[in-house]
Amino acid sequence: MRFDKYLAEQYPAQTRSQLTAAIKRGDFTVNGQVVKAGYELRATDVVAGELQLPVVGAVAEDIPLDIVYEDDYLMVINKPRGMVVHPGAGVHHGTLLNALLGRGQGNLVRAGIVHRLDKNTAGLLIVAKTLLCQQRLAAMFARHDVTRVYHGLVAGRVAGDLTIDKNIIRHPTHRTIFTTTEHGGRRAVTHLHVLARYAHHTLCEFTLATGRTHQIRVHCRAIGHPLVGDPEYNTGNGQMLEAVQLKFVHPMTHRNIEISIEHTKAFADACNQCYHKK
Repeated sequence: MRFDKYLAEQYPAQTRSQLTAAIKRGDFTVNGQVVKAGYELRATDVVAGELQLPVVGAVAEDIPLDIVYEDDYLMVINKPRGMVVHPGAGVHHGTLLNALLGRGQGNLVRAGIVHRLDKNTAGLLIVAKTLLCQQRLAAMFARHDVTRVYHGLVAGRVAGDLTIDKNIIRHPTHRTIFTTTEHGGRRAVTHLHVLARYAHHTLCEFTLATGRTHQIRVHCRAIGHPLVGDPEYNTGNGQMLEAVQLKFVHPMTHRNIEISIEHTKAFADACNQCYHKK
């Protein structure tokens, strides 16, 4: 398959010209090298990178952020549940990007954002403050050099620790969500560790080996234990999933960085309710 055709399947909302421009910019690499749009992919090729969309039409807003770590090159933000990371789908204000523009980060692609959390997922998120740091962080995420640990409260009693290795693909009829598939899609691997079992729920720790959209949510649904409160893969509003730990080597100073946070009150309250429920 041609490289540009492959990317078109991964980013169906983007035009071919946008993807061709991204290839020329070097947003994506094959086996660590920048290649042309017409490059013929082989089964053993490793594609890495992420589409770097410039900030267009977003406005700077004075929105307070919970910054748990900051230096000259990057910051780690504790994103609240309910905050959208990047404007889109009718949401143009109150996003993390609006807040970062308000802090003067308009000279960076996507205001320095290098990865995302779902709107209803709270927790830790890294943001670059310089272009070089952003490029290095993006490469680290592509190589899975950043350890991200999540805690989630799921329905039912999970029998034990397991690794979920199921490909993920966009849902054929509901285009805003994803599903697992036996054929095609993109490989997704989630390591699940049981932290506590309650009468009808389980508190789990998730570590990502890959970083697919909605990965934990889709995998939990696939094994019959959807996240509590997940509005798209279960029922409710305000899914009980939080990014509680980040571990990485600082791309500029080469220091080992490890940051952990406590659960939000909403998450802790949900666990307490499950504990006391007979």
